[in-house]
Amino acid sequence: MPTPISAPRGSLLPRFLLAAWMVIPIVATATLLLAPASAAAQDLPPPPEPEEAPAPEAAPVPEPEPEREALPADSDASTTAATPTRTKSGLQWFIESSGLIGLLIIFLSIFMVAMIIRLFLEFRLKEAVPPQLVDILDAAIREKKFQEAYDACREDNSFLARLVRTGVANMPNGRTEAKEAMNATAEEVVVDMESKNSYLGTIGTIAPMLGLLGTVLGMILAFQDLATVEGVQVDPTKLAGNISLALVTTFEGLIVSVPAIFFFAFFRNRIVFIATETTKIADRTINAFWAAAKQQQGVTRTAS
Repeated sequence: MPTPISAPRGSLLPRFLLAAWMVIPIVATATLLLAPASAAAQDLPPPPEPEEAPAPEAAPVPEPEPEREALPADSDASTTAATPTRTKSGLQWFIESSGLIGLLIIFLSIFMVAMIIRLFLEFRLKEAVPPQLVDILDAAIREKKFQEAYDACREDNSFLARLVRTGVANMPNGRTEAKEAMNATAEEVVVDMESKNSYLGTIGTIAPMLGLLGTVLGMILAFQDLATVEGVQVDPTKLAGNISLALVTTFEGLIVSVPAIFFFAFFRNRIVFIATETTKIADRTINAFWAAAKQQQGVTRTAS
């Protein structure tokens, strides 16, 4: 029977050394890797403790409303009695507050309206130059019937009729003299028209002056009440009446003055327009009369 071969004793030490040589680096490496993490974990500050959230404030408890006292049975009657009642209308108060000065301004306003209507009817080109008179003059010029033209102008009192009548009457003295006479008549008519229009300008100037007079008078009376009463309270109704006089008269004066000034300028421009157009037509008519007269004189001389 063969004898088993036993392992030599001297080979175990090298194997142990080899295993130790391989384990030691692994352990050292693991120690180095784990050591910083643990140290860093030790250096980190401890996590802050969570702050406790403030407790919500308790909602105010509404106080119970006091119980309303029962109104007396006659409360409605007392409320109705305390409500102010108007004793006069606004127009009545307006007229009474303006006093005598306001009454004068109201009369001026009525006169102003009547004057505006009258001037609108008179200051029209159709009134200054009637179309039927123009037709009669044209027919007289064509037929050389100067006497009929003169009679037609004499029966008419329009602006054109007065100019043509003056021109025909002065034509024997020459055409220049006839035109000068016509210009003088035109100035007279224009002055008469402007004198009518001047009423509006006068109203536009006087009305605010009357309003200013009422203003001064009202303020004087108001300060008189304040200065002469001592020891007792000033009557507010009287004081308000004086102040109303000051304000209402000023308002009335301006209300009348503004349209008066506007229509004064409006009719002034209309007068200039009417005078210019009428003078043109009158000059043309007189020139036609003069030419027809010269032509008729030439025919008469030739026939003789």
